[in-house]
Amino acid sequence: MPDEGTDITVRPKLLKYARELVPKLRERSRAAEEARQIPEQSVSDLVTTGLSRVCQPSRFGGSEQPWDVLCEVSMELGKGCSSQAWVFNIFAEYSCLLAQFPEQAQQDVWGVDPKTLISGSYVPSGEAKKTEGGWLLNGRYGFSSGVHNSGWSIVGVLLPIGENDSHVHCFVLVSKLDRKIIDNWQVSGLSGTGSADIEFHEAFVPEHRVLDGRLAARGESPGSELNTAPVYKMPNFGFAQTALASVVIGAAKGAISDFTMLMKTEKVRGKPMADIHSMQLRLAEASAQAESARLLVLGTARENMAKLSTGAKLMLGDLARNRRNSAYGVDLSKRAVNSLLEVTGTAGLYLENDIQRAFRDINAASGYYPLSWDLNATIYGRYAVGLDLEGFL
Repeated sequence: MPDEGTDITVRPKLLKYARELVPKLRERSRAAEEARQIPEQSVSDLVTTGLSRVCQPSRFGGSEQPWDVLCEVSMELGKGCSSQAWVFNIFAEYSCLLAQFPEQAQQDVWGVDPKTLISGSYVPSGEAKKTEGGWLLNGRYGFSSGVHNSGWSIVGVLLPIGENDSHVHCFVLVSKLDRKIIDNWQVSGLSGTGSADIEFHEAFVPEHRVLDGRLAARGESPGSELNTAPVYKMPNFGFAQTALASVVIGAAKGAISDFTMLMKTEKVRGKPMADIHSMQLRLAEASAQAESARLLVLGTARENMAKLSTGAKLMLGDLARNRRNSAYGVDLSKRAVNSLLEVTGTAGLYLENDIQRAFRDINAASGYYPLSWDLNATIYGRYAVGLDLEGFL
């Protein structure tokens, strides 16, 4: 895919590529689940079409699109397979994060190969000790989606770089040569994401591969001075989950399409399923829930990008609202697919049934803390009544 920068013609092209991939992802969904990782052909499709570079800086061959375009593409791909769409989303999200690192870190990756894929883990599970010229990273990290196909990892770590050597949540960039993949991803939902644990032992991280999380949270990262598009001034905490929520919404819409087809073709005790009043009500409510979720989450992403485009920063209220809206979009999607599976009948028991796969994947995603309704509703509730959010965002 050529370097198209932020040209307004890029969005429809990316959405076209995504729609064309939906049937392919759907065909591979069972294989992805059984292999417990995204198929190589799907990775190749994402790279060849340029979808994996949707948020990558244009100076490194990416499309440099705003976050709401990533959300739209995620919704489309989610209709085909939530696991594979989730991995796509991770690749896009971490390329956006790498764009906020110092220039040399970006050159280390994209200067060598602009099609390199990146995965990682935000939670600062590991430890790092100072050494000459950088840090030595040790530790084990969980839920590294797409790691089997990525050349680099970005992981969170607490570094003593704050006032009085206080620890700061930072991100470090580490080559795949320094990581070990732990084959422990045996789960009931989102199995095809390949979200295995990764482990590092005395992995050297030079100083230029460290990103101060405080700067990233304020939209003042060193990379944002080089890559000036508004998307690179986006705070990672309190905004990024709109894209993962979009995957879930797409999965719900895919399940609704499957259920609609089921209603048109199946019978219940000799009566066309389409003629059953309760089925019609379930379909109508589920489609309204999924469409409401789409409008809520996509509208939230667009409003945030519009604000960033003016040079303004996202404030605490924006972040709390983003968390609330993303989680509510997921909750609506969960309610929609749960309602449909309840009346799918025995056909919904089979592993090849896409509705039951969407059910398992969506319920798995809803338990992920950035998408959990209970947690994120609490964050917004605390903000709304003026309580402290320290440690919540």
